[in-house]
Amino acid sequence: MLTVRKTSGDIAGVIAHIPNVPRRVIPYAASTALTRVAKHAATNVLPGEMRQSFQNPVAYTLNSLRVEPSTVQTLSARVMVKNQAAGRPPQNYLLPEVEGGTRGKKGLEGALRYQGILRSGQFAVPGTGASLDANGNVSGAQVRTILSALKNIRGGVGAKGQRAGRGRKLANDLFAGKPNGGNRPDGIWRREGKRLRMLFVFTDRAPTYSQRLDFTGTVQKVAQDRFRPEFERAAADMLKKGPRA
Repeated sequence: MLTVRKTSGDIAGVIAHIPNVPRRVIPYAASTALTRVAKHAATNVLPGEMRQSFQNPVAYTLNSLRVEPSTVQTLSARVMVKNQAAGRPPQNYLLPEVEGGTRGKKGLEGALRYQGILRSGQFAVPGTGASLDANGNVSGAQVRTILSALKNIRGGVGAKGQRAGRGRKLANDLFAGKPNGGNRPDGIWRREGKRLRMLFVFTDRAPTYSQRLDFTGTVQKVAQDRFRPEFERAAADMLKKGPRA
């Protein structure tokens, strides 16, 4: 989230040096300009930055921002990442890319923990045999296959009442655990004849992200570049309409 205020950067100075704007118009024009700046950043500039910073971002990510408009009372507009959505909330995966740090829990990890396959404090990261989509993520089909296999051991108990211990075969030739022989890691594997494909690896180290998108710097630059013309346009429109009551 980034708040663009009348006092942000040199915005207050810009207002002070714009001639022929009556004082009664200033708060209304400033509020309108702040909202327009925030909307331009959220709908045009930041999606463009995402396309450059991320590999083939999906429309869900590009449309993940929202604006809290300015009012005359607040004189601030906010550009925010949506925290509610029908699917996975965008802030859960986008904010780590913006701010850096540890990524949040994924739905597959929650299901694996529920089934007793993934220990508390463990994470599942894509293995070398995972199928990736055009965006570089584990394909939805791959995740759906794993989740479908987990339904056979709902609540951690198999159809015959056995506990779903580590190393249990799930379904669709999937195997969760540490394969026998060699020094292969704990994870989710698929048997393909005599070959094992590593779909996910279980690790105790939380996956982290480095900052890939300068969210704050981008919005601040938009405010510096666009506030004055937006303020002047809003003030001119209001003066054409005549004095406010």
